[in-house]
Amino acid sequence: MKKLTILILCIATLGLASCKKDTIVQNTPNITIYKTIQANQWQRNTDNGIYYFVDITDNRIEEFVDDGIILSFARFNDNGYDALPFNYGLDSYSYSSFPGRIRVYLQNNNNRTIEPTRPTSSIDARIVLVASSSD
Repeated sequence: MKKLTILILCIATLGLASCKKDTIVQNTPNITIYKTIQANQWQRNTDNGIYYFVDITDNRIEEFVDDGIILSFARFNDNGYDALPFNYGLDSYSYSSFPGRIRVYLQNNNNRTIEPTRPTSSIDARIVLVASSSD
C-alpha cells in the first residue's frame, strides 16, 4: 500500500511540475535622445553656493519623468559616454528631471564656494528615457 501511495505522489509531482508556464512580455519602448550642449548655454548661479546649470529641453521627457531617465555625456570625443552623476577632477556633474526638461548642475565637489571650471566646448548628451509598466 505504501509503494502505491508513493508511486501516485511521484506521478502527481511530475504532473504538476511539468505544467506550462506562460511569460507575458509587454513591449515597453525606451527612447534615446541625443542633444548637444553648447559652451555658452551654461548659466552661473550663486543662490546656494557657486555653480553652473544648463537645461536640456524635449517634450518627450515629460512622458517619462515618473519612470526612468539616464543621462550620459560624451566629453572626450572617443565615442564613450559617462553616466551622470560623475566627478571630473574637482568638478561634479549631476542632474534633476522635470516635466519637459532635465537640469544639469556643475559644481565644485570639494567646496561649493569655489567656482567650478565652466566647459569651453560643446558636450554631446545622450538621454535614455526608460519606460516602466505596472501591473
